[in-house]
Amino acid sequence: MRESTGLRHGIWVVVGLAGLAIVATLLLTLYSSGRANHAAAERADRLDPAETLTAQLQTAYVDERNALRGYLMSSAGPVSSDGLPSSGGGAADLDRLDPYQKALGDIAARGRDLRARLGDFPTLLAQIDRVDATHQRWQTGSVTPEIALMDAGQPAQAQALELGADSRDRFVALRAAVTKLDGAITAEQAEAAGRVQSSGDIMLSSFGTIVAVLLAMSALMLILSRRWLLVPINELRWAVNAVAAGRYDTTIPAVGPREIIDLAGNVEAMRAQLVTLVRQNERSWEALAQEGPAVLALRDALTPSSLRDTAGLELLGRVDPAEGELAGDWFDAIELSGGQVAVVVGDVAGHGAASGVFALRLKQLLTAALTRGMEPAAAVQWVVEALGDTGETFATALVALIDPFDGEVVFANAGHPDALVLRADWTAARPPRPRAGAHAALALAAVEERPGDPGGPGGDLDPGAVVARGLVHREPTDGAALDGAEFGGTGCEDLAGEVNLADLDELARLGEVEPLASTGPLMSSLVAAPEAWRAGRLRLGPGDVLFVYTDGLVEARDDEGRLFGRHRLVDELVRVGGRTPAQLLDDVFAAVRRHAPGRPSDDRTAIALSLSGDGQIQA
Repeated sequence: MRESTGLRHGIWVVVGLAGLAIVATLLLTLYSSGRANHAAAERADRLDPAETLTAQLQTAYVDERNALRGYLMSSAGPVSSDGLPSSGGGAADLDRLDPYQKALGDIAARGRDLRARLGDFPTLLAQIDRVDATHQRWQTGSVTPEIALMDAGQPAQAQALELGADSRDRFVALRAAVTKLDGAITAEQAEAAGRVQSSGDIMLSSFGTIVAVLLAMSALMLILSRRWLLVPINELRWAVNAVAAGRYDTTIPAVGPREIIDLAGNVEAMRAQLVTLVRQNERSWEALAQEGPAVLALRDALTPSSLRDTAGLELLGRVDPAEGELAGDWFDAIELSGGQVAVVVGDVAGHGAASGVFALRLKQLLTAALTRGMEPAAAVQWVVEALGDTGETFATALVALIDPFDGEVVFANAGHPDALVLRADWTAARPPRPRAGAHAALALAAVEERPGDPGGPGGDLDPGAVVARGLVHREPTDGAALDGAEFGGTGCEDLAGEVNLADLDELARLGEVEPLASTGPLMSSLVAAPEAWRAGRLRLGPGDVLFVYTDGLVEARDDEGRLFGRHRLVDELVRVGGRTPAQLLDDVFAAVRRHAPGRPSDDRTAIALSLSGDGQIQA
């Protein structure tokens, strides 16, 4: 079949024609049913009772004549002019007219009922009029004179008049008129019965027509479905199976109605795209076979250096790459002359091979700068200048020089997330954790205790300013709803916002956690400037832990799009005191995986460093 007629159009045409035929047949059926009901009701309510009334009318006429003859044949005397019997008669004579009067009443009642029943039949009404006229002629020509003769005392003349031919002929004519009326009613009954019969025949034929139309439509749909659907779909299926079997050069046939042709065109486009992808995959596999060793070598080059056992530091790190074996994050530890140890944690924008190459350049340049004796801020400045124009590629890094003997730390934070120092003197004897509302009260108390601060006594810092200062932390979640779970499981409405159970500034004030905030912009030639990076300093004590991480750790999202966030990270770090760097890393990465299971969307990297340890570094 090569037609391009739309399948939907063809189906609508077939269904429309069948529908029109069925509707027309149903209308005819309804008309016939109404006609039959009307005819049946007409016969039952009008004609059949009229036939009975006609027979009763005939009987009433006979009763009238019999009553009249009984009166005429009596031997009663005359009746006076006022209607009473004369002296020659008696009450018995008047009583003999009672059947006659009763018959006249029955005739009048039957006539009225008959006219009421046959009011919609003009021909039958005309027949009733003729019956009435014939009855009136009999009354006028025979009955009235006979009664008058009886009233005049001439019964013999009255009897002779009744027995005469004229009276007999008039009564015969009356009976003939009634018989004709009855025949006309019978004819109307037959006609009504015929209408009922013909309507039944029409209804039966209509039902047969509907069945025939449905059968014809079913047969037509079977034929058209094979021609419009089965044959084109089978050809399409055979071609698709051939492509699935690896015969990619098989052309998808465009046959059938317009919808099937459009589908075939889409499948053909998909086949062409599939062939292109197969060719590309073949080339990609060939390239991977050639480049795989290079990627592994790049990964090995980014692997952290090893510290000697005498280094006096316990440094453990972990990298969960977002793609395969190679990450854009890295960390390293470099032993310097004089016993210092340089620690570097970096994060290159993106991930994969390109980010890995850029990370390797940064690692090598930073290693060179630090081994030449540069301090962290100067090393970052020198590396950015040495890289030159990197376009839109940039990185963040935290570079720290650590003296294992006195715990002094000199660091430069180039746009990197704040590193965290967990103080051992706090975690060794931790007081009970305050509730969310207690954190808010402590935060406000801290503001009020700072003399000269705008939020202290006499100052004008309102709760919104407290939030802005970071004492009550409200971290955005990119549109995700903030709830109690977002802040460690309990929400608080104080200060017009939720209170973070592990608010970093509050913990810093209490001496539990100390942040290493940014000391300069991220590493990019776009923001490079003389002395753009400055140095920060702090001192680690025995048992203190320095925790450094990349943004992939805190930006892990759950199924509802909520960030793991710095607040959850800090809450996990301070949840249990006295943990070793290894235990901290295990617990933190486990908490992140529980929050955001599955493959990471970004590299996740963190290190934990302590002055007390066995002097080993692990990845």
